[in-house]
Amino acid sequence: MYNANSFVILHKFWYTIFLMKDWCYGFTAKLIGYCICLLPRSVSLVIGGWLGGLAYLLASQQRKLACEHIQQALDISDENTRKTIAKNCFANLGKNVIEFMLFPRLNPKQIQKSVNFEGVHHVENALAEGNGAIILTGHFGNWELLAASISTTVSPLTPIVRELRSPRLNALVSKYREKAGYSTIDRNTGVRQALRCLRSNSLLGIVADVDTTVNGVFVDFFGRAAYTPYSPIAFALKTGAAILPSFIIRQPDGTHQAIIEPPLTLERCADKEKELVINTQNYTKIIESYIRKYPEQWIWMHKRWKTRPK
Repeated sequence: MYNANSFVILHKFWYTIFLMKDWCYGFTAKLIGYCICLLPRSVSLVIGGWLGGLAYLLASQQRKLACEHIQQALDISDENTRKTIAKNCFANLGKNVIEFMLFPRLNPKQIQKSVNFEGVHHVENALAEGNGAIILTGHFGNWELLAASISTTVSPLTPIVRELRSPRLNALVSKYREKAGYSTIDRNTGVRQALRCLRSNSLLGIVADVDTTVNGVFVDFFGRAAYTPYSPIAFALKTGAAILPSFIIRQPDGTHQAIIEPPLTLERCADKEKELVINTQNYTKIIESYIRKYPEQWIWMHKRWKTRPK
């Protein structure tokens, strides 16, 4: 039988283990980031691709899930083609991590040099209306670099993010983002902040293409019902902000092409729930179109269709 003292001792033991793990995560990330910043960017990207390839080999469950999703969504019967797309997907993520670790050493001009923009006038037109704008994207290309490049090239952007479980790692990631020119809003506690951001005629960033615990609706995504957050639509309807679907595409030469689409046309109807579903479906189709065109730049290993309709 455990007594009260035993529970206290056990609690302290596990809390100490947690603090040690948290310290190790933070220290390891800082050390890797420091080493990466000493290397030329081209060499760093090669290392990132290798690390992604290594993860592809070692993460058997994620590799299998990615190949299954690619087969189901893109209807690719050739196994070698599926594996190639999945491997390139892992390599892209490895490069994303390396590019993120380079943020502390990059100045605005260096960020601007690596990203070419198309459609900046859509942001300018939206902000001229005075209601702010929502930069809507997915876990596509290097979405963190998209936030940094928009902030340094177009206008300051404040993305909504989910905080990491490791406090030290989360603090480090936040510090890197701030060095790249943008701060964030916690998705679990930042609804009022998000609304204030739009009402102050600023840019709010939302990544809305994953299975989530926040409020959402089921829409069609690659022919299957996928639970999708409707917050971009809800914010836009409440504030009058324009929704600008935006994507960043990694190029073969190591640069990136950022595309800001025209504002999403919101459909209005008396049934508010139907209104959320219709418009969430519309932006989801835009995200899907980019994934179909550049399948190796999306996160196929994510359990996108985990939540099922009742």
